[in-house]
Amino acid sequence: MNSNWASIIFLILAAVVVWFSFRTVRNNPTMFSKESLGRAFTVIGVLTLVLIAFIAALVYLLKHH
Repeated sequence: MNSNWASIIFLILAAVVVWFSFRTVRNNPTMFSKESLGRAFTVIGVLTLVLIAFIAALVYLLKHH
């Protein structure tokens, strides 16, 4: 019984997320333009490199402390 309610709630939440996503893309069609995606991937790449450097520094400090 409990699993059925969880499944129903999950399906409702999934439908709401899909609806909001569709509405957002419909209202902002330039969201997935080549320039926007290029900027987004550049930012994600830089943040990834910073995170890797930060974790490497923490590992170095833990090993040599």
